[in-house]
Order: sequence, then C-alpha cells, then structure tokens
Amino acid sequence: MAAIGAIRKHYGLLVIIIGLALLAFVLGDLFRSTNRRQTNNIAVVNGEKITYQDHANRADVNIENAKRNGSVSNEDTYSVRNQTLDQMIREVIMNNEYEALGITVSSDELFDQFVGENPNQYVKQSFSDANGNFDKEAVMEYLRNFQSLDPVYQAKWIEFENAIKEERVNEKYENLLKKSFYLPTKLAERYYSNKNDKRTAEVYAVRYTTIPDSTVVVTDQDNKAFYEANKKKYQTDAIRGIDYIVFEVKPSQADRQAAMDYVADAKQGLAETANVANYVASNSDMPYDSTWKADKDLPVEIEGVIAENEAGHVFGPYESNGYFNIGKIVAKENRSDSLMASHILIAYQGAVRSQATRTKEQASALADSLLNVAKKAKDFEALASQFSDDPSAKTNNGDLGWFTDGMMVTDFNEFVQDNTVGTVGMVETPFGFHIIKVTGKNEAREVARLAIVAREISASTTTYQDVFSQANKFSTEVRNAEQFNKAVEEQGLNKRTFQTIRENTYRITGLTNPREIVRWAFKDETKVGDISTIFDLEDMYVIAMLTKAVPEGNTPMADVVDRYAYMIKKDKKGDMLMEKAKAYGTDYEKMINEMNGEKSTVENITFESRGFGTYGLEEKAQGTALGMKQGVYSELVKGGNAIFVMKVTGEQPAAATTDYSAIKREKQSVFNNAILNGAAYSALYDNAKIENNGILFF
Repeated sequence: MAAIGAIRKHYGLLVIIIGLALLAFVLGDLFRSTNRRQTNNIAVVNGEKITYQDHANRADVNIENAKRNGSVSNEDTYSVRNQTLDQMIREVIMNNEYEALGITVSSDELFDQFVGENPNQYVKQSFSDANGNFDKEAVMEYLRNFQSLDPVYQAKWIEFENAIKEERVNEKYENLLKKSFYLPTKLAERYYSNKNDKRTAEVYAVRYTTIPDSTVVVTDQDNKAFYEANKKKYQTDAIRGIDYIVFEVKPSQADRQAAMDYVADAKQGLAETANVANYVASNSDMPYDSTWKADKDLPVEIEGVIAENEAGHVFGPYESNGYFNIGKIVAKENRSDSLMASHILIAYQGAVRSQATRTKEQASALADSLLNVAKKAKDFEALASQFSDDPSAKTNNGDLGWFTDGMMVTDFNEFVQDNTVGTVGMVETPFGFHIIKVTGKNEAREVARLAIVAREISASTTTYQDVFSQANKFSTEVRNAEQFNKAVEEQGLNKRTFQTIRENTYRITGLTNPREIVRWAFKDETKVGDISTIFDLEDMYVIAMLTKAVPEGNTPMADVVDRYAYMIKKDKKGDMLMEKAKAYGTDYEKMINEMNGEKSTVENITFESRGFGTYGLEEKAQGTALGMKQGVYSELVKGGNAIFVMKVTGEQPAAATTDYSAIKREKQSVFNNAILNGAAYSALYDNAKIENNGILFF
C-alpha cells in the first residue's frame, strides 16, 4: 500500500517521464530509419516510382504463369518476384530512352503486326493451322469478338499485344543503333595494321617460377601497394557475412513409433473394408493409386510380395521413403505393360474437347456403320484419316503407337488389354465413340493393384517445442560474438558460415527460404557482432550472428589481399628479379645463365596477339616489342610471368591494300553482337539513378 501511495504522490512526474520516454522512443526510431525504410515504392528509377502494388500485381501474374508449367517453390517465387522487378526497372529505363529518341509504335503499325503482309513471328505461331499456314481470318475473328471474351482472356490478349509492341519498339531501337555504326577509313587502316603488321624478337627472360614461393616474404606494405594500385578493378556490391546455428526439427523415436502404431492400427480395417479406395482416402497420407504394378516396381522393402501372395493379402507395417505403410493386394492379373492401337474417333456435341455438331445418336449410328466397314477393311488407316475426329489422325492416320498400360482412358485401355492383336471393336468414352484396332502388345506379366495406407514420419508438436526450447536457451544466453562462439564450443554445436550474402541472395547453405535472415542482415540497425532472434524456417530454427558488413564500392583490402595473394607474391618476385638483373647491366647472356633464365625467339608479334611465345599473355612485353626500333635492346620489362629484355630482329609489314571491307564487316559484326547482347541497356543501367528497395518487400 505504501508503494501505491508513493506512485499516486508522484503521478504527475511519472506521466511526464513516461511521455518523454515514449517521445524519445518514437524519435529514435524515426531518426534511425531512413527514407528507404519508410517507402511504399519498391524502386525509383530516374525519379520514376515503381510502387509495391504495381510490382505485386505483375509478379502475381508471372507466378501464376510459372505454376502452369509445374510446381513453384519458395525460391522460385522469390526468383520470379526479383525478375519481375528487374523487368519493370528495364521498362522504365528503356521507355525513357525510346521517348528521348522519338521511337514509337503507332496503332496502325501495331495492327499491321497482327494482320499485315508480314505479321510478327509470335502471331504466326499462335494463329497457324496444323500445317503451319498462318490464318489471318482467325486473328480478325478474335479481334471482332474481343468484347465478348472472358475477362481473363481479354487480359491475356492485352498482355500479348503489349509484348508484341515492346518487341517492335526494341527492334526499331536496335536497328537504329546498328545503323549508327561508322568506321572511318583511317581507323580501318589502323585496325588492319594492328592485325597484320608482324614482328620477330630475340627474348631474354627469367620466369618467376625460378624463385620458390617459400623464399618470398610479402609485407603489409606490399599488400597495401597492390591494393592501392588495383582497388578500382575490384568493385563490389554490398555484402554481408554471417555465422549461424541450425536447430533442426527431426522426428523423435516417439514420433516414429506413433507413425508405425497408426498404420498397425489401420491394418485390420484395410483387411476388412469392401471399398479400399475410400478407406485409403480417409486414412492415408498418400492418395490411392489404382495403377497395376509388378514386383520390380515396388520398394525394396516389399519386393516379391506380389509373386508370393494372392489377392486379399495384407502386408506390413514397413518403412519406405519417410513413411510407415501397410498394404493390401486388391487384385492380381496377367497384363501387358506396353500396348499399341489405332482408332477412329466419332465425337458428338457435348463430348470432351469435341467441336462436332452431330448428336450422340447420330454419332452412334455413324460409328456402328464404320465398325462394320472397319472389320472388313484392309486399310484401317485410310478410314481413320477420312472419318476420325481426332485432330492427330490427319498426320498419323489414327495410329497411336505404343503406350503404357493405364495411359489411355479406362474403357479404351481395357479393350486393348483384353483383346488379341488384330481385333477390331468399339467402346464409348467421354471423348465419343472409338473404333479400335489392336495392333500390338508385349508379353503379359503378373501384376497387382495395391492399396497402400501410408503415414508420414513427421515431427510432432512436442518435438517442435523441444527443439525450440533448445534454440531459445541458446538465444537467451548469447548476447555478443564472444558468448556466441563460447556457447557453440561448450554445447558442441555445428557453427556454419556464409560470407557472401547480397541483397538478392535467396540461397544459403543448409537453409530453406532464408530471405528473412538476408533482410535482417541488411537492416540499417544490424551491426557486426549482433545476434539475431530465432528465425522459424521450414523444419528448423536458426540463430545468426552478423560477422561482416561490406558497403557497396571498393572491396575491402583484406578480401582483395586474401583472394589475390598469389598475384601479390608474383609481383614481389618480379621486383626481386628486376633488382637482381640490374647488376648484370647489358650482359644478358650472363644474366640468364646465372639466374636460370632462357633465351628464345618469339615470332608473329602483333597488337592482336593473344600470347607472347611460351610465356602466355604478356601485354607489357608485347607492347614493348611493337613500340621499339629494330636492332636495339629494350630496358628490363617486368611482365606478368617473367622479366624480359628484347631486341626486335625482324619486321613483316602488312600487305598493302586499299580494301578494308573485311575489317569493316568484322567490326560491324562485333558492334552488332554487343547490341544484341544488351550492351546498350547495360550502359543505360549503369548511368541510371536507381533506388532498389526490393529487399524491404520480398
């Protein structure tokens, strides 16, 4: 009560203190945050904003398109979002360029891309018949009916139209750049000379390999000198490095036992049920598979179960591929696994994928008539080509070739399976009436239809809680790098390292969907030595420590020195050999004899040579030889792999010519290829002012 009285006594002061504390908290967060952290724009390109919502709308469409081609993982989703942002940035940059140059595509020109004399290649592909002939009328019909189309198809058409327009305007831009190529004759003469003027030189060289690495002492001053001379070559994106601990959630022994007990308890029900499909659907973690299987198709754990048992036999439990299972042989037969047939499809209005206008009764009557003819006909393929409603019959004459058992619709498949080669008959399927001729089948084998009840061996809630407790204990006890490393050592944990995280990184060794860790590492308030909270990833908990924060710009000296230590050592060897060689003056024979050097002749030295004799790429030696007078010794040259002294002993000038067309074609080709490979966009991108905030959103 005394404490409550004291609080009441100082109530006014407490209000002021709390108010100031809240204000400090808000202002501190405000000043700690940058404009980038408060933005709703996923990017700003040359002052033009790309909003998060615009990007999300575009990315969602692209993700849905990707899903139509197969499953899409979290990594795939991130990749699509990132590619979408790159695409939108490119559009802003290129549209600004097109506008500045006055490049447009008019409505008439766009229309001509669809129905003109020379339509766009993608339009041709989309509106061509089975023989590859472009159907202009089909395009016109589509355009006339545009307003009555489903909104989904309208949106797809607009997307298609925009793509055609973008391709056309880019084609104009590239053509404009290609036409801008100009090579003056004087410059062509220089290129011709550089390529064809040749020199021969007498070369005295001492290779760096003559000095053992163990005898070379590289000092801090050497490292610093190399870094200062070369740091502009080694630019880097912003990079973060982390150490991290993974607490994996794996099924415990109790979880394994629970999964096995589950299927064991279901064994009697599977044995007694009259409807195995429903029983499996209600009790299994895997769907019912009605396909016929041979012993060779089964997991090794139950191999032989078909040959050794009859229909009705129940087997298991057994473990396979992360599941405990029980099974039942539902049926056994001798069946061919490869079948071959030809058919004539008579479709009717309302059948699956049918465009026929005849009624079902009319189709049935026609099929009956054709069946009688087909049974007597010697040329089944001719009938298929003439009467079949299967579009492929125009090219394959109804021959479906070989197919696996179960591949065709059930009634069709079973007719071929149950009849001998040469049999002609008819079945009805959802596609219409099929007149079928069995044309081939391999030897039958013993197969069975199995019902499998599977239970995944997965971690329980209790297991997740136990692993989280381990991670939480580590997290609460660790506050800095020293404590982090000490706890790792004391607890025998496996500390992992990943030192090249960029803002667009979406793969970190051993982690699933680590984007939250990447975003944490790049937060303004995350400093080297900071320890993260617990990241809840798929089947694991992760705690990370930031170990490196490299800003965009010059690569840090330590990284350059570490990566290029061999080059620094070679450079040091060069200095050592140059200093030693000076003592011999111009007695180069003595120099190479006493320094384990060599004398050789290097021929065909040109400005475009890709090597210097047996010494590899030696640009300084090559340039020296091409720039000196004949018969005169050069100064000592410190190369990339050796030190050199040279004397030009021969010259072979290029043959006189006034025809530089080959040179111009060569340079034009190089120029055009650079344009096709995106050199223009790369230059525009490098000079654009881009604020990319993608890491804040995905």
